[in-house]
Amino acid sequence: MKLPSLFKTPRPQQFKVTPRYYDPIKEDIKARTERIKAELNLENNSDYQSNISGAFNRRAKQNRQASILQMVLITVFLIIGFGYIYYGNDIFYFILLMIPIYFYFRIKKFKF
Repeated sequence: MKLPSLFKTPRPQQFKVTPRYYDPIKEDIKARTERIKAELNLENNSDYQSNISGAFNRRAKQNRQASILQMVLITVFLIIGFGYIYYGNDIFYFILLMIPIYFYFRIKKFKF
């Protein structure tokens, strides 16, 4: 018998498995046809290799863009740090002045 409580107790999780139909003859036929297609079409290997190299090229391009952004952020933080050391709080006022100017040029589509 369950005692009344103010707190809700969690129910046990249920695990439901839906059985799948397995046909060994169909699997064997499918494996044979794939093997025969692979033997007849030797060009597929070159397409596969070109797809792999293309994927690496795309990845390298993304890494290059990320590294440029990291360098820009590091330089900005270094400029802010040295500006704070040499000019004090005035560098923050200068940055607050530059933010609207940046967005103005960004909206006007000017190239820096």
